[in-house]
Amino acid sequence: MKRTLRILVVSIVALVSMVHYRLILASLVSLAAWCVLETGHRAPFGTYWNPALVEYWVAGTVWIVTALWLLRSVIVSVRNRGKEIVREVPSAITRARVSSTGIFGLVVFVAAASPFLTLIDPNIQGNLVTTRLLPPLSTGYVREFLDPGSPDPDTAGPIHRAFTEANHYLLHRTVLLSRNPPADPAAVGQPAGAALREFRTIFLFGTDDNARDVFSRVVAGTRVSLGIGISAALGALLLGGAVGFSAGLSRGVLDGVLMRLTDLFLAIPSLFLVIGILAFVGQSITTVVVVLSLSGWMGIARVVRAEVVSLREREFILAARLLRVSTWKIITRHLLPNLRPVIVTATVLQFANAVLGEASLGFLGLGIQPPTATWGNIMGEATGYLASAWWIGVFPGILLAVVLVAAHSMGGNLAVEGNPDAPEK
Repeated sequence: MKRTLRILVVSIVALVSMVHYRLILASLVSLAAWCVLETGHRAPFGTYWNPALVEYWVAGTVWIVTALWLLRSVIVSVRNRGKEIVREVPSAITRARVSSTGIFGLVVFVAAASPFLTLIDPNIQGNLVTTRLLPPLSTGYVREFLDPGSPDPDTAGPIHRAFTEANHYLLHRTVLLSRNPPADPAAVGQPAGAALREFRTIFLFGTDDNARDVFSRVVAGTRVSLGIGISAALGALLLGGAVGFSAGLSRGVLDGVLMRLTDLFLAIPSLFLVIGILAFVGQSITTVVVVLSLSGWMGIARVVRAEVVSLREREFILAARLLRVSTWKIITRHLLPNLRPVIVTATVLQFANAVLGEASLGFLGLGIQPPTATWGNIMGEATGYLASAWWIGVFPGILLAVVLVAAHSMGGNLAVEGNPDAPEK
């Protein structure tokens, strides 16, 4: 399984690097030039900051790191060729952990590198007459233009000029999408200037009712859905971990108050809590993250408290107290290291719940609103086309199921590894 995933990643990186070499190069040049300009000039920090470029910078960094990792793997394989290496036969738990971790890592890679993995902007509408509701593996025609108004060639300094030119390419491209190449370019509203490139493409997952590429929207939605899931899981970890650790470490009134507060939140149906907060605050990525964090910290708090209560009565903790070890050292050297497996397992499972919660909100129209793509709102938009265009909602649903299965499998394997007394499967 590990070798198969590695071959798949190598194939994706090689193919995309050939197709999107100019976009990848522009992203890396923009990031490198920004670092030089922000650190090597006397202008106030943040002068050259542009949040619209962050996704390209993240994608470029992930792309380089992945390429270096693959190159290292190839070098190690070549060096070990012909050598007899004795490897321990992995257990069933180890194989399951490697498989689930590899699948989850591949999905995270897709999310981080999504600007390079989409041939078409996920929000671009094609010709509604010819490209609407096309089935999977249909072909189309793409024209890509660079908006007029090239950077000023007299800009002071070659680094600043390279930064401006790269940003212009990343942020000022126009894409026109149709089923077949038009006989008259003016018929599709060709912008001024020559086209950067023209090519045929394949709609792997078909198109939706607005003539948008479903594959591009699913890939772009991976970044949003996983980003919300990770952020909400970390938020729930911070809140639930603090409450559970404080309650487990203390005795008496504080423990009772914190646990009764946790019971109060558990008594409120999560769906009502989420809908109520969204109705008052509004719908945005930040709001969804906060809402999912507030509705998911209680389980982490109870798990952490139970583990802390169990650990504080262990012999090594009692021995440390008899030796007059400070409370801070007991916490940092004994409690937290032994809590790590439980915390990681609870966080991974909460991540799966957060991703599913975001998808549910998007499906009901309460989450992130279109045109921003998430798995949930893509499936929500597909409800009216289940009989005539099943592909709109099926593919994001499959990817959502894969991520949830991988996350729960990782959580279960981590729980087994953290408990040495658990039997192997």
